[in-house]
Amino acid sequence: MKKLANLHLLMMLILLVAVGQMTQTIYIPSIPDMAHDFGVRSGAIQQVMAAYLLTYGVSQLFYGPISDRIGRRPVILAGMSIFILATLWALFTTHLTALVIASALQGMGTGVAGVMARTMPRDLYEGSSLRHANSLLNMGILVSPLLAPVMGGMLDSVWGWRSCYAFLLALCAIVAFCMLRWLPETRPIQSKPQRLVASYKTLFGSGSFNCYLLMLVGGLAGVAVFEACSGVLMGGVLGLSGVVVSILFILPIPAAFFGSWYAGRQNVRFSSLMWQAVLSCLFAGILMWLPGWFGVMNIWTLLVPAALFFFGAGMLFPLATSGAMEPFPFLSGTAGALVGGLQNIGSGAMAWFSALLPQSGQFSLGMLMTAMGVMILFCWLPLAYRFQQHGETV
Repeated sequence: MKKLANLHLLMMLILLVAVGQMTQTIYIPSIPDMAHDFGVRSGAIQQVMAAYLLTYGVSQLFYGPISDRIGRRPVILAGMSIFILATLWALFTTHLTALVIASALQGMGTGVAGVMARTMPRDLYEGSSLRHANSLLNMGILVSPLLAPVMGGMLDSVWGWRSCYAFLLALCAIVAFCMLRWLPETRPIQSKPQRLVASYKTLFGSGSFNCYLLMLVGGLAGVAVFEACSGVLMGGVLGLSGVVVSILFILPIPAAFFGSWYAGRQNVRFSSLMWQAVLSCLFAGILMWLPGWFGVMNIWTLLVPAALFFFGAGMLFPLATSGAMEPFPFLSGTAGALVGGLQNIGSGAMAWFSALLPQSGQFSLGMLMTAMGVMILFCWLPLAYRFQQHGETV
């Protein structure tokens, strides 16, 4: 495989994204201790994650267009500054409400990472190199949520839950210093930047952009639905212990990691890889749904389809992101904002909807994952036809 240029910038970007990903999950093992310190029930600590995810998704819709006008570097440094101040607040607060507000500000800060994860690769690469860069980036994104709870549990057992926030503060300070010292401006120069409304009109006026965007929403929504339902099904219905559920919960994630690596191969046609990703998601949804029709559910009927869907989604994320971003080098910030923000909003809405459905078996889970697979397929069909008529463009 050809060596990728600007690899040091890609590594800094992976670390930037890791800050946001680890912030979301590092304190999960500490929830009982946090609840005890604040004098609340454990379920109330979920407000911390909800506040973080909300601002993380919404803030991306602002960072992207701003970065198209003033550049990537100042936006990244501003986001990191917000995160550092918010983490200092979270580290020393003694009230849950204050921690929730601090978590919302953390999400507002790291939302810049969600945008830049999709924007800067387009600034630096194109064609098969862009696909390769996105696959490496997605692999990095998938590793950090796996490491964060393990590190958080170790930190909590030795120094208490506040040490998790101290670690995040130190990590962000290091990343911010690296960005300040070595990150160049990567925004392409254009004579007259478009206004925000005109930028959105250009992007939403592109049928291919809309198709890729919906595919990405469907892939992340399928993953989010499984994550939202699996704990209830494994713990509440199958009666497995919390430790076993936590282990089983992360087992499908290596499949997504492998899918991202598989999608980055430069000697395979883009359309062939896309077909494999799309069909993996569709068949996974069907495999998850079929046992539900017959009232069957066990660990294998949950994990095998989940691993297949995670593999397909792991391929889909770098591929569809590359397809969506490739045609818009001068709007990559706004395009990245829409891709990142709407992915998170759409997957969150689907996870919320799944909570309203019956959770006594895997029928509802399988139905929603199948629906996401069907949506992905129908969005890919017109693009596949275009590839067949005009050849490869990504």
